[in-house]
Amino acid sequence: MRKIYLLVIGISMFFIWAILFNVEFVSVLDLKIMDLFYKMRGKIDKKAEVVIVGIDEYSLSALEVEGDTWPWKREVYGKLLEKVFEDGAKVVAFDVSFTEPEEEDSDSYFASTLLIYGDVVLGTYLINEKSTYLSYDVRLRSILENNVSHLDYAYKMTNFRELGLLNPFAVYKIRPVYEPFAVAAYSATYEIGALDADGIVRRIPLLVIEEWARENGISSGILPHMNVLAAAIYMGVNPQDLLIDFAKKNVILGNKYISFDSSGYMHLWFYGRGSEIFPEVPFYKVINGEFEKGIFKDKVVLVGYTATAKGLYDLRVTPFSNNEAGVFVHANAIQNLIDGEFIKPVTPFYNALIFLCIMILVGVLSSVQGRLVNTFLIAIPEFFILFSFLLFTQRIYIATFHPFFGTLVVGVIKTLSDFLRENAEKRKMKEYLYRYVPDKVAETLLNSGELKLGGETRDVVVLFSDIKGFTSRSEKLTPEEVVSFLNVYLTKMSEIIRYKYEGTIDKFIGDAIMAIFGAPVSYADDIDRALKCALEMRIALKELNKETGLDLDSGIGIHYGPAIVGNIGAPFRMDYTCIGDTVNTASRIEHLTREVNAEIIVSEEIVNRTNNFLFEYIGSFSVKGKSTQLNLYKLVGEKKQE
Repeated sequence: MRKIYLLVIGISMFFIWAILFNVEFVSVLDLKIMDLFYKMRGKIDKKAEVVIVGIDEYSLSALEVEGDTWPWKREVYGKLLEKVFEDGAKVVAFDVSFTEPEEEDSDSYFASTLLIYGDVVLGTYLINEKSTYLSYDVRLRSILENNVSHLDYAYKMTNFRELGLLNPFAVYKIRPVYEPFAVAAYSATYEIGALDADGIVRRIPLLVIEEWARENGISSGILPHMNVLAAAIYMGVNPQDLLIDFAKKNVILGNKYISFDSSGYMHLWFYGRGSEIFPEVPFYKVINGEFEKGIFKDKVVLVGYTATAKGLYDLRVTPFSNNEAGVFVHANAIQNLIDGEFIKPVTPFYNALIFLCIMILVGVLSSVQGRLVNTFLIAIPEFFILFSFLLFTQRIYIATFHPFFGTLVVGVIKTLSDFLRENAEKRKMKEYLYRYVPDKVAETLLNSGELKLGGETRDVVVLFSDIKGFTSRSEKLTPEEVVSFLNVYLTKMSEIIRYKYEGTIDKFIGDAIMAIFGAPVSYADDIDRALKCALEMRIALKELNKETGLDLDSGIGIHYGPAIVGNIGAPFRMDYTCIGDTVNTASRIEHLTREVNAEIIVSEEIVNRTNNFLFEYIGSFSVKGKSTQLNLYKLVGEKKQE
């Protein structure tokens, strides 16, 4: 048990450390359980508020035939806006960057459509490092620094001081959209941000901090993601009035409170593989009007590269796909924001607390012996997985790997330890039983588990046998001859007791034998078998005398009564034995065989319980330890069956 407790303490300390400090190799295993939960849950049939316009291989090749190779002229995007807004789209978001000027007429056309329709979000990328930005030509930096329209959508903040407790996604500079477009539309980054430790997308930043804006005192630099702007416009929230609460870690979109973690990320609630959830229409078909009318009505239209767009690599790994186009990740995020559906991970502190409570329970249960307890211990990990999965279906994720693995290891080791200990006890018991009782009886006891360790009171027949005057006779023999004779004698007597009459040999005391009938297994004919055994032991001794040329005689005493039977002794030395007044009385009766003319003497308790033998009354005798005299009988033999 001490080792089990040390194991519980060791596992607890390790995993609490791993939870609180987000140890990568452990957190990866926990994330894999989340992926398993997604697969267990399966796809959710969802009424999608997001429709994808796919920049796919079909569209690339079709426009190339028409003379517009990638990157396309900006006028095609203007045509796209006309088509989708005419079909009733509420907002269009581009998972495509427009950071440099191209053909003037084409750019002007696109800019004019942006001004006409208004509700468009243009995505852009990030310049992560200051050194990278400073490596730009000074003339380009001047252009970028005068283009700050994206800062108009910085979050309004409450509990700003709590920002110091967070570690949000920060970059040096957001590369602004080409200025004529930036002043005509909303803009924000489309970057997915840092991936999880195993390279899988499971979250997306709701806020990005632009260090350049803060460094130059232009703005707080705390900016929303493109997905937040798209969802806000769809929900009728002014993008310039977006509110963030750093104390509660919420972005407030109308009546929706969108939670983010200490890094500013929302944990995505994936509905399934993107192409199975969100309708997709090829870009080329849209600009040519070859789409189902009304498909874009009251929808967020998201434009981006699909998996078939060769050379425009934007593939991600998600819990449902190893090659999910990034545009579907954004679609899932926007849908989450609109519906207020996202995963709320339990904080590391509470994960650690829950884990500790579970391990304390496991530690307490580990101190209890029993198969039922072991079964419960082994079941705890499975119950916890089920409980965690049920919470997951409610979009709450509790760290699952740590309690599952910790309880499983302790449960298995505890069960295995108990199994080995039980087997060791059985092996010891086998040694005792096979030595003293018939094999059939030993197997029955071990298989049924009826043998009670520690002792029990039961009625038994006790038989004592001793060679009369053996001590004085053995003085004439060498030690080797004495040992040799005793081995032969005791073997013959033991075979009669154990194998023929199924008695239990309690012990050998020199040449004396103590045997019991009725323990550990009792039968209705225990007394008859003991009496038959005594008669045959006398016959066997006579035959042994003939073989050895000796003239030995034995005395046998038999008594019936209650005795304590069981595995008795010290932890390091135990014997299956029988103790009590019945044993002492049987021993005294055997000693009387030296004083009266009788080889086998039995008590009145024996005579009163059988009708199958002949007895001869030899009188009442006082024996040591008894206040009243005992009526004793000589066993003459079996009655002849008529």
